[in-house]
Amino acid sequence: MSNPILAGKRIAVIEDEVPIGAMLEIMLDELGCVHAGTARTLTEAMSLADSITAEDVDAVLLDYRLKGEASAPAAQRLQNRGIRVIVTTGMDDRSLPETMQGCATIRKPYGIDGLEQGLIDALALKN
Repeated sequence: MSNPILAGKRIAVIEDEVPIGAMLEIMLDELGCVHAGTARTLTEAMSLADSITAEDVDAVLLDYRLKGEASAPAAQRLQNRGIRVIVTTGMDDRSLPETMQGCATIRKPYGIDGLEQGLIDALALKN
């Protein structure tokens, strides 16, 4: 099911729920993407944001809530470093903090088709 548009795209995953993170990694692999890092808490997300560059990843999938904390600080740090952020959330885009409203979003719950289309759309945008 690999998608030629997504083949080789390096995607990091910031997701606090282990089963969802594992499922995302499997779906990314099926789409032909390369898993480029993982974080599960806001602290880990901030550390990941400091350790990767726009040359290391094509995008970061960032869950809006990490163990109950809003991930906006990580989104801001990633954006400041020129890294494309794709927010995964069940919230309406207008409910996101202002710093995240310019980010591409993938609405939860989603399956592989929603992830695929969300990545294609997000990677076509210029963050």
